[in-house]
Amino acid sequence: MIVSFQSSFVFISISFLASQYVSADEVSFYQNYYQKYGGDHLIVTDQGKEVCLVLDQYTGSGFISNQNFGSGDFSINLKIPNKNTTGVITTFYLTSLPVNENPGIPHDEVDFEFLGGDNKYTLSTNIFANDGGSREQQFNLEFDPTADFHTYRILWNQYHIVFFVDDVPIRVFKNNTNNGVNYPSNKMHIEATIWNDTNWLGEVDWSQAPFRAYYREFSINGCQYQESNLQDCYSNNYYWNTITSLTPDQIQKYEDVKADQMTYNYCVQNNTRDFPECMLN
Repeated sequence: MIVSFQSSFVFISISFLASQYVSADEVSFYQNYYQKYGGDHLIVTDQGKEVCLVLDQYTGSGFISNQNFGSGDFSINLKIPNKNTTGVITTFYLTSLPVNENPGIPHDEVDFEFLGGDNKYTLSTNIFANDGGSREQQFNLEFDPTADFHTYRILWNQYHIVFFVDDVPIRVFKNNTNNGVNYPSNKMHIEATIWNDTNWLGEVDWSQAPFRAYYREFSINGCQYQESNLQDCYSNNYYWNTITSLTPDQIQKYEDVKADQMTYNYCVQNNTRDFPECMLN
């Protein structure tokens, strides 16, 4: 079985298991992740190839990566709940926040969050850079994310953070620290959760419960974070660190998404003086 996890020192590649070749996207959930919370509300099926996260009036659920990373190319295949999901949030994200710490403290974070509604599904992205975030950009996707699996990907290196949906870039956040812009630089791990927030999104209709989100393809491409050698995670030996800009085709697709699918941009709706990157853009 190919393991697409890379440490700061070695590339781990195990090509055979029981004399049978297995592709990278068939890596078992347990190889790179473990359950964060939820008890029996996290259900692993298909020999570890699929996970169902369940939310009801008692609890949500979530999982977390085994390792912390200093850079990488992270993705998951996700299908969100297909009911009236007002008040329900389904996520895949990177965070530097230690497990069970108060999420209100300053930290680094890079978010995909599906904000539920009554037959409406908003994809919200956010970036925290040793602060409280509030850098939301939101999108109405051209497809129904409840109908099938789609790929949600975060590229994070020393040059930029790029959010992709099915290989289409929908958001770019450049490293402009030389211009006074905060940029995520702490070690981060991966989390995926389903939970509810009535203060933000409205009351949940619990008669619709349980809400189920499905995740597949648990391979990880990332540089394992080591306190003593963070600079190793910026090495061009890792393919993702050689991606310094979008291709011309990606730029065109990115501009199309911004024009046709973006519904909220913090640089427009918020006070841009609080976010120097907005003035640069």
